[in-house]
Amino acid sequence: MKYQGLELIKQLSLAFGPSGCEDAVKALIIEQIEGQCDGYCEDRVGNLIAKIAGRGMDYNPQAPDRVMLCAHMDEVGMMVSQITPEGYLKFGTIGGIDPAVMCGRPVWVGNESHQMMGVIASKAIHLQSAEERAQVTPASKLYIDIGAKDAEDAAKYVSIGDFATFASDFEVFGELGCQMKGKALDDRCGCAALIEIMRSLFEHPCDLPFDVYFAFTRCEEVGISGATVAANTIAPSHAIILEATAVNDLPGVSFPKRVSELGKGGIVTLVDGGTIYDSALVQKALRMAEDKAIPCQIKQYASGANDARAVQQSRDGVKVMALSLPTRYIHSASCVAMFSDYESYRDLVLTLLREWNA
Repeated sequence: MKYQGLELIKQLSLAFGPSGCEDAVKALIIEQIEGQCDGYCEDRVGNLIAKIAGRGMDYNPQAPDRVMLCAHMDEVGMMVSQITPEGYLKFGTIGGIDPAVMCGRPVWVGNESHQMMGVIASKAIHLQSAEERAQVTPASKLYIDIGAKDAEDAAKYVSIGDFATFASDFEVFGELGCQMKGKALDDRCGCAALIEIMRSLFEHPCDLPFDVYFAFTRCEEVGISGATVAANTIAPSHAIILEATAVNDLPGVSFPKRVSELGKGGIVTLVDGGTIYDSALVQKALRMAEDKAIPCQIKQYASGANDARAVQQSRDGVKVMALSLPTRYIHSASCVAMFSDYESYRDLVLTLLREWNA
């Protein structure tokens, strides 16, 4: 079955864009929004901000209200820190990656202009001590093999400070191909949803009593949030952050530590590790989901944080809420999500905007 938006998610998932190196993702987004908004710009830190202007009787063009939608462009990855005499690459992680998902994985290594294939590896298991076998090999003891014969050869292709991301195909599987697997679904699905919402508002205008700003932000995964700058620039009264959140709906995991479940819709968060969300906005979303029969669930475990923390604390304060895509195996080469959940959180945001005063 062909789902609307699936090809867009695939393109964004496959793009090379670890924190600090998001230009390829940004270029792809610009291609998608060109002619689909009332204008866009890049700020000094590299965020991409687009706008759909309000209209209608309740819209005040002299002092318009502003609603900010936010999704981050970056993904977890690695940065080259050393080239060994043998031509291997030592690295540090960018963002929270479990070392258990790294060894043996193919990666793309490089920068904005070019990348090459490599493989993350470690000491062979038959050469490890009993103590080493009993624990996960930390990232500090892993290396990337790019096929170089020595350091001089490796330096022809890679420099200290170059980036790496998982090299992972995008696939659909499960009943009717309803599940999707790929890297960087956190938060390229959020970026895809923002693009689709923008297109819908532009192609099918409604009487929005406010301007809508779409912020595609940088460096969320390392906590140096581009959302801080974006929010200070936009100065919104309200903001909706579209994210992905880890779920643990696996055998042997009790509720509520499952956090949420795939197939039950987008996730509304009440509180997490960085934010207590605006109760009025949360209740509006839950009521709208019920009225319009849009699948929706409440996050059952307070964990993690996202761009909402930075946005909420910007300028004189912003009313924020987060809608998240339930995602298995997050921050790995094989994130898994359901397309129906993506549709639900995309549609709930669009409904909220179109019926804001309902």
